[in-house]
Amino acid sequence: MKLCFTFILLVLSACSTGVSLKKVPFGPIFHDNGSKVWMIDEVITNGKNYAPIENTDKDVIVFYDSGVCMFQSMKSLGEIQGRKGEYSIYSEEGSLSIFFKSERWDFTIKNMNDTRIELVPMKKSAFKYSLVLIPFPEI
Repeated sequence: MKLCFTFILLVLSACSTGVSLKKVPFGPIFHDNGSKVWMIDEVITNGKNYAPIENTDKDVIVFYDSGVCMFQSMKSLGEIQGRKGEYSIYSEEGSLSIFFKSERWDFTIKNMNDTRIELVPMKKSAFKYSLVLIPFPEI
């Protein structure tokens, strides 16, 4: 019995040796191959969250597959156009840059999945707060 278990273990470990994994591109998580609205759930500096408690008072970022993004408050959705910019995702480096006319926001992507993205500002970024993005909630 021990010999059979050892043999199976040896075969399984030999199958995974030398396999290189490719990094998954981050883009589709941000824009779902179209567009996706992310709510800024937390705005953090010095360990304190400065985001409003009520969802209706929070801001959102819409990421489009084209590389365009829109930053605006929840209350102004559908009424006025928000702050339009462009963004670039660098999957290999694990970073995101958002370019507005007058400034550039640079973030390191700390943690990311399809329900939460944690962004930490880089030293060179004009925006100095960490952000936690969540998908636009169901109303």
